Amino acid sequence: MSVSVCVLLFAFILNVSHASDFRCKCVCRRDNDRRIFITTDINFEDCKCTNVVDETWLGTCQDKLCECNYDNRNTNVIKTAVIITIICSTAMLLLVIGDKIIWRVIRMPQKIYEWKQTNLDKRNRVYVNRSMLH
Repeated sequence: MSVSVCVLLFAFILNVSHASDFRCKCVCRRDNDRRIFITTDINFEDCKCTNVVDETWLGTCQDKLCECNYDNRNTNVIKTAVIITIICSTAMLLLVIGDKIIWRVIRMPQKIYEWKQTNLDKRNRVYVNRSMLH
């Protein structure tokens, strides 16, 4: 069942038409302060400090203190990684819970047997052997 769910999720992710995310990320420094400015859906040619950085920072931020990077991220890969991580974590959690339940069912009769055996030993020591409990 989990395999079919994984296949359906993977097929759904692949059918998403707009799978890319374009953004320009500029890191601007002045004195001991640092700011990050991000603008989405921008062209590679327009990824400059003058187009991305806020006007209040632009006057004091010089070109040598401002670094801009153009990113093209594939959101399908990110979504797939998150979904696989969630599925694996859930499966591991279910395995741990199942393991705890199974061990309780298996060990419970053993504990009852041990308790009965201990009581029988105590009775034999007191009534049959006529010795005190230790």
